[in-house]
Amino acid sequence: MGGMLSWIQLNSQALRENFKSFRMRAGTAFLAPVLKSNAYGHGLAEVYRILTSEDLTWICVNYLFEACELRKLGFKGRILVVGPATPDGWEEALSLNAELVIGNQDLLSSWLGLQTKPLLHLKFDTGMGRQGFAPVDASNLRDTLSDHQALHKIAGVCTHFANVEDVTDQSYALTQMARFKTAQEVFKQTGLPILYHCAASASTLILDISHMDLVRVGISLYGLWPSSLTRVSFLQQHQQLLDLNPVLSWYTQITTLKQIPKGQFIGYGCSYRAVRDMKVAVLPVGYFEGYPRIAGESSSFVLIEGQRCPVVGRICMNMMMVDVTHVDHIKVGTTVTLIGRDGGETISAGDVASWAKTIHYEVVTGLHPAIPRRTTDLA
Repeated sequence: MGGMLSWIQLNSQALRENFKSFRMRAGTAFLAPVLKSNAYGHGLAEVYRILTSEDLTWICVNYLFEACELRKLGFKGRILVVGPATPDGWEEALSLNAELVIGNQDLLSSWLGLQTKPLLHLKFDTGMGRQGFAPVDASNLRDTLSDHQALHKIAGVCTHFANVEDVTDQSYALTQMARFKTAQEVFKQTGLPILYHCAASASTLILDISHMDLVRVGISLYGLWPSSLTRVSFLQQHQQLLDLNPVLSWYTQITTLKQIPKGQFIGYGCSYRAVRDMKVAVLPVGYFEGYPRIAGESSSFVLIEGQRCPVVGRICMNMMMVDVTHVDHIKVGTTVTLIGRDGGETISAGDVASWAKTIHYEVVTGLHPAIPRRTTDLA
């Protein structure tokens, strides 16, 4: 039974080195790698197995099913489910010993009614406009929890930044931190060992005062800067860059080679017409597999034998066509690099994102889970 005709290569050494770099950046705070969304498309099981050689005490996920998979893989540490909790997940969270994020009163009321309660992290909306209680309600929340004798089940108090990676001026993030501090002070008065956390990748990199007790590092664990501005900000602050190494490469193979005469159309919509006699390779990858359809309408290319081969015609559901007229010594079965390095050329996830008018987060998380993930320790 044939599987997908592309594969993802994970550089184990790069992942471990990135983890160690962030453990250093975190200082005294706990490092909680974020393995949500299939470990940002890299493969949850594969990434977890690579990181088992490290001092892994916390992991963040988005769903309880991801927490369940981690438990099946043998993870004994603390799991924080950062996605929206729902009342039908209470029992599963308890059985998995998973900690939940709650940010609205209805859910809190449901949780307060439980005989046995999973650990909670109270989320405050300090300017993201998504999940979270209003910081001004912190005192009422603390009093409500005290009345129900449930304060000891509050493991964390947290928030999330809206605008760190897209700016070099961090005034909005500092405003959010000031709002968060009002909630933080209220819960610090309890004297309980509550963890306070707000930092994700960008703030862990460029906003040291945000580290607090725990940092939640996602995209940059995988060797990708949150944005070019985050990279610039880090460089301005430290006069050198943190050595982040991309973990993921994506490959496929040529399944068809054909001659296309000048003037013939290629692909759906007749959007591309051969301006000369061409040799075209068909690749068994399309938008179902995670290669963005819109990328075919830009100056996108793949790498074959160390050479750039432009995409021609529209990206199909399961196929794409590339111009290989200039490449010698290729045949059906020749390896093609979609993301990664080939000879002196490199295609980054950010390159694909720019062709698709999106961000690299969407590109890597959009890689189909059924594509085989292989691991290597080669740098």
